[in-house]
Amino acid sequence: MTMRAKVASECEAPLYKQLEESIIADIVAGRLKPGDVVPSTYTLAERHGISRVTAVRCYEELKGRGYLTARRGGSTVVNPGLVLPGERSVVQSFEPDEHEPGRFDNCLGAQLQKPPAQVLPTKAWMKAMQAVCESNAAEYSGSAERLIAPRLRSAVAAFLLRMRGLSVYSRNILVFDSKWNAMAFVAENFLERGDTVAVENPGDPLFVHECSRRALELKLMPIDREGAVIEHLEPRCGAKLIAVSPSAHFPTGAVMSERRRQQLARYAGNNEAIILEDDGYALLRFGKQPEPSLYNKFKNALHLGSFGAYLGHLCQLSYLVVPDHLLERLAPGLDVRAFSQPTFVHLALASMLESSALELAIFKQRATLQKHRQEILSVLINEFKDILSVNAGSTGCDLLLRFHSHLSKELVLQALDACRIERSSLERCYAEFAEGQRVEILLPLIGWHDPSGNSVDKLLAVKRYLAMCDIPSNSAFDVSPSASIADVLTASTQFQSPSLMYTRQ
Repeated sequence: MTMRAKVASECEAPLYKQLEESIIADIVAGRLKPGDVVPSTYTLAERHGISRVTAVRCYEELKGRGYLTARRGGSTVVNPGLVLPGERSVVQSFEPDEHEPGRFDNCLGAQLQKPPAQVLPTKAWMKAMQAVCESNAAEYSGSAERLIAPRLRSAVAAFLLRMRGLSVYSRNILVFDSKWNAMAFVAENFLERGDTVAVENPGDPLFVHECSRRALELKLMPIDREGAVIEHLEPRCGAKLIAVSPSAHFPTGAVMSERRRQQLARYAGNNEAIILEDDGYALLRFGKQPEPSLYNKFKNALHLGSFGAYLGHLCQLSYLVVPDHLLERLAPGLDVRAFSQPTFVHLALASMLESSALELAIFKQRATLQKHRQEILSVLINEFKDILSVNAGSTGCDLLLRFHSHLSKELVLQALDACRIERSSLERCYAEFAEGQRVEILLPLIGWHDPSGNSVDKLLAVKRYLAMCDIPSNSAFDVSPSASIADVLTASTQFQSPSLMYTRQ
């Protein structure tokens, strides 16, 4: 194992980011191999003349991206499950760690749903990390699981009581490195090969992938304004688990109505099914308090949440609330602590929860997103009502846009491709496409001016493209269907948006 990572103080990039990319280069070049132990944060800081806070952040970023993982005993190693691009897959998915049976590698953390970088509480998080690093952390080294894990679970229980009205004991809370690990745990311990699972369509692609990997039969529930359409399921389909997002559905932002919640309860009771409630972006509900959780209402309900929904790449730790009678169904002797090895991230998160710093950050995120949402809705409704409709969901960081059905689907797709509108992330949310389904895209609430992603400028180009395809070929504004976005933007100046210009100011 040879590590050649280096940093340059004169470089504009942050030191932790320089070191992070340098270590990745060592891994890609084969100087660091899967399973190799990397230097401690103390050694790394001393070697490069940087603060230990910087070294800790570098390693935590690499863990979040799946390149490094923590081992029992405190050492950090290159992820044994890592598969580099060009070998077989980007990463190995959901497979138990061969060195620690029962533990799932956090390989896909970098691809989780994340809030916009502009609303991340980076300063508050770094302050918590710095406080942890400067404290006498040595007292945790010999008994980390005994001291850190109970503290974090107690902090999560208090947080859920304040923010979601959930009255749970810390023993009912299981902590995982990521939301993906939590879902894999549910599939591993509550389902068997060939079982039937009801999932939302569109819904969370990672759970659908995990169900398919385990040869589980899927029953799809479409989504409308009231959330998952429970009536779409057969009365006796034998579903062992129903996965829903009643308080914050992604990508539509729909909130399940009380009528649908009662239908869900009756259906789950008749089929003796477990309800997996994904809380998603529930705390980012616009204009109202989040809907009550299903966990307090229904006996066989699991409550799943991820701090990555609010902290993004800073912390992707997730939790699963399991009632006592379902805990008893887990394999005897199963050590649930093995799914998340306590680290400084656990301590920093516990500190933010105990000080209510995370709650304050969430309140600020919600206010910022709501302000941007109102601005962008006025632009979309005024300028694009002739080509698309807005699915103005009640939660989330994106808006779902649907192009009108009277438009040619082939022409719309051609326009989106020409104007470089990204659709793959939304398409992955569908386990199956309905016949005649309208073309959809996601528009971020923050960053909708950013040309690197889906933006209003690109939508303007799409609108011009569609309009020009209806203009006679001898028109001065004739543009080929294969035109690029630059061609479309420069071919016509007939469309100017005063409201859009005002919003930008």
